[in-house]
Amino acid sequence: MKYVKAEPGRGRSVIYTDSDGVKWKFTGGTRSWRNQNPGNLVPGKVSKRNGAIGSAGGFAVFPDYETGHRALLDSLKNEHGEKNIESLLIVFAPDYENDTKKYIAFLRKKTGVKDNKKIKNFTSIEFDKLWRAIEQMEGWGKKQGKITEYLKKSQITEVRKDEKGIIQAYQVEGYGWISKDKGVALTLKGKIDAVVAVSQRGNRFLRARPNTTTEDNLENKG
Repeated sequence: MKYVKAEPGRGRSVIYTDSDGVKWKFTGGTRSWRNQNPGNLVPGKVSKRNGAIGSAGGFAVFPDYETGHRALLDSLKNEHGEKNIESLLIVFAPDYENDTKKYIAFLRKKTGVKDNKKIKNFTSIEFDKLWRAIEQMEGWGKKQGKITEYLKKSQITEVRKDEKGIIQAYQVEGYGWISKDKGVALTLKGKIDAVVAVSQRGNRFLRARPNTTTEDNLENKG
């Protein structure tokens, strides 16, 4: 499966679209997991040149971990190579949204680099420990969520009334004209973006949204 587009969903979810046009929802887990962005890189030239397919929550979204991981390595080597751990974190994880001092101490402990050595001068082992520590600190691998197929609910675009002005049928995206009973059944299955209400006489009908009245607020569509 190849994801080609991503966008924010409800709550903190991320909606991916694959090459076949099917949408998938990533929920739960950490932000880095939902965005497949192990370094929590922000949208910009690095993420763009490394194949980002969207953004969500203020961070870039990548089609898979491998792509997001390569973007992190690119950022460390080519954007921050002249920096040491402290100057890197001042930019990479500023203190207005992170505990930067704690982050610096964590990277120093994990890499074993205690001085002001520039990242471009790290040994291969030190560099490997650096990116692994960053991914750990950014929440990659800490907690995974769920991936489910995203089914967008169809909208009611028009209604048909009888001579008394009572709605008898609904025009629904993807379904065409359907009866009231079918509309109720599809809504209960989560296929239509509406709610099922019950009149004072016990008859079921659809409303565009819940409220405290029994008036059918889809009436203005027909």
